[in-house]
Amino acid sequence: MSEDVVRFIHASDLHLEQPAHGLTEAPEHLRGELIDAPLQAAQRIFETALLEGVDFVVLSGDIINPRTAGPHAIALLLEQLELLREQHIAVYWAGGHDDTPDGWPEELRLPDNVHSFPKGQVKQVVHLDGDQPVATILGVSSTDGQVHAGDFRTEPTNRYTVAVAYGDADAVALAGHKQIDYWALGGLHQAKTLFQSPQIAHYAGTPQGRAPDEDGVHGCLLVTVDRGRKARTKFIPTDTLRWRSETLALEDTANRNELQRQLRSRMQRIATEAGGCTGLVSWQITTAGTLAGALRTGGLDRELLEWLRTEFGRAKPPVWTIALEADSPATLPEESYTEDTILGDFLRAVRAQEQERHRPFLFTQYLPDLSKNRALAAVLESADGDTRESLLQEATLLGADLLRGEVTL
Repeated sequence: MSEDVVRFIHASDLHLEQPAHGLTEAPEHLRGELIDAPLQAAQRIFETALLEGVDFVVLSGDIINPRTAGPHAIALLLEQLELLREQHIAVYWAGGHDDTPDGWPEELRLPDNVHSFPKGQVKQVVHLDGDQPVATILGVSSTDGQVHAGDFRTEPTNRYTVAVAYGDADAVALAGHKQIDYWALGGLHQAKTLFQSPQIAHYAGTPQGRAPDEDGVHGCLLVTVDRGRKARTKFIPTDTLRWRSETLALEDTANRNELQRQLRSRMQRIATEAGGCTGLVSWQITTAGTLAGALRTGGLDRELLEWLRTEFGRAKPPVWTIALEADSPATLPEESYTEDTILGDFLRAVRAQEQERHRPFLFTQYLPDLSKNRALAAVLESADGDTRESLLQEATLLGADLLRGEVTL
C-alpha cells in the first residue's frame, strides 16, 4: 500500500497568448518553435499530470488571456482540461492579472473538473479521493496583485492544506500562517521558493521563458505528500526553448583565434546541456586592447555572430546566437590622459566635458554636417545626464581606438 496521501502539480504563468519575443530578428527555421513554445510547455505540464497520476493540478494565475489569445491556444487548453477530466483529475485555478474568472467568455465553458476561485474572497474546497477527504484547497483570484495571508482562514484539520494565490507575497506573513502547508504562488516568471520545511511557499514561474531576461530552465513542480503531511517536491522541466546569457572573459592580449576557440568550446557545452531544447544565447565578451576595438567598431562582432549562427544555429539541437557584444572597460588607464600626444589631448578634452556637466555639447563645432540637421543637433545638445555620460564613454572608447590605429572607419 502506498504511503502517499496526495500528489499534485503546481504550475503558473503559462501565458498561452504570448509567443517568445526579444529577438531583433527571428530566423525562419525557428519561427514556428518561437510561436508554439508556450503551447508545447503547457502540453507537457498536463501530460506530466496524466503520466504521474496526480490527484489534482493547481494553476496560480496568468494561464491565458482569452481576449488576446488565438483560437489555437484556447482550444489546446480546453482539450487538455478535458483529458484531465476523463482521468478524474481536478484542476484548481486562481486567476491572476490576465485571467480573472469574470473575464472568461461564457461561451467557452470549462469542464466540470475545473474549480475557478472567485476574485477578492477566499474560497475553500475539500478534495476527495472517492468519498475520502484528503486535502483542503483555499484559493482566491487576484484583485490587486498582492497575496493577503490573513484572508486564508481555515479550521485546523489533519488534511494537507494548499493555498492558491497570485501576486507579491510577504514570506514572514505566509510562514506565520501555520494552517497552510503549501502556498502555491503565481506572478513571477522565474521560479522561487520563499521557504520550505515544514511548510512550503513556492512561485512556480513560467513553464517557458519568452525573452532573454527569462533565462535558465523552466517548468512546473510535482508535489507528493505522505501520511505524515510531509511533502517531497520534484522540478519537472517543460520548456522547449532555453535562453542563456553567457560572459566570456579574455586576456587583453587575446586574438581572434583564441576568442573563436573559446566560443566554439562553450557552444558545444551549451548544446550538450540543453537536453534537446533549442538554445538562444546572448554573448558578452570582456576584453581590452586590439581585440576589444575590433569587436566594438571593426566589424568583428558581426563576423563572429554570422559564424556562430552558421555553425551552431542549424545543428541538432540548434543553438542560436541572439547577440554578441563587447563589454568595454568603463575607463582607460590614467596614464593615457597625461600623454603628450593627440590621444592625450583628446582624452583631456573629453574629461573636461565629463567634469563640467553644466557645459552644453557643442556638436556642431566638431561635426559640421550637423549644421544641416538642426533637429538632430538639438537632441544631442540637450542630452540629459545619463545620456550625456553614455555618449561621452562611447566617444572616448571610439576615439582611443581610432587614434591608436586599432580600428579604422
